[in-house]
Amino acid sequence: MKQHKRPFLIAVTGSFASGKTLVSKWFEEQGFTVHYTDKLGHAVLQDEKVIYILAEKFGNEILENGAISRKKLGEIVFDSTENLKFLNSILHPQIRSKTQAIIDSSREDYLVFEIPLLFENNLQDAFDLTINISASKENRISRSQKRDKMKITQIEQRIKSQMSDYDKQKLADINIENNGTIDELCSRLENLFNIIKKLKYKEVAQLI
Repeated sequence: MKQHKRPFLIAVTGSFASGKTLVSKWFEEQGFTVHYTDKLGHAVLQDEKVIYILAEKFGNEILENGAISRKKLGEIVFDSTENLKFLNSILHPQIRSKTQAIIDSSREDYLVFEIPLLFENNLQDAFDLTINISASKENRISRSQKRDKMKITQIEQRIKSQMSDYDKQKLADINIENNGTIDELCSRLENLFNIIKKLKYKEVAQLI
């Protein structure tokens, strides 16, 4: 295993419903410690100050029993670039701070982070390896309809709010296509696992 003053940092990203969480779960099954920045974001949304700020901005209709309804909030922000930027300006600094704290306190050899908006937030330089998962728009729509029971218009809003697959592929260290079966995806990941063990550390940037 690697020996260094910090963990070897891996970021998994990809467009909406591309299969990045499936890949992150695979890393967990191989014994890697994986953190999900969406979950860190959910924790930030429970902060009383954040609830107050967002309710002031978007109205009390985003609340359910005094807490933020992520479904109602999503309906508002993904329909407006301005609203999404405002939400991200509140959440992302805290998410970056929590992520950096995890890195600084870790004694693991490897740390994997699932970060949906890695490239949109220009965070790629904070990791030794970036892995982008891509899939066709048709597959992403089909998967999200089955998984989340979302309307096509909602799915397309989510896809539109993110950087294109083409642009992400240009920025990523490794690109994995996920248009086939789970077995095919796992086969690609097994090949990747052998590559990761040979990679060297980079000079990475701090997240905060």
